[in-house]
Amino acid sequence: MEDGKSVKSISSRFSAQDGDVVTIKSWDGKLFKVLRRNLEINTGAFPDTNSDSQEDVISLEEPGRIVKIVLQFVRPQKHPTLKDLDFDTLLGVAKSVEKYEVFSAMNECELRPL
Repeated sequence: MEDGKSVKSISSRFSAQDGDVVTIKSWDGKLFKVLRRNLEINTGAFPDTNSDSQEDVISLEEPGRIVKIVLQFVRPQKHPTLKDLDFDTLLGVAKSVEKYEVFSAMNECELRPL
């Protein structure tokens, strides 16, 4: 890999193969395959979702444990609860949902008592 980190695995929860799929790589090498339309509809600032190529990998600065939680808010499913997250994880999720404008997760991060 160009950054010296090896790819560890593809997330079993995010392993879409049918349709217009985008591959997202966390800084620690975890891969997430998600439908492009879910990112386009449910986020306001996710990088490179307008690319027509399925070959592109979107590399993020966040670790896989944060990306996994954030991406659960862009799928058509019940959103995860954040009530049991430790402070550092919640802070990472909150920063990411603001950064990528994952609107459905913003209120959840604000409502979570510290």
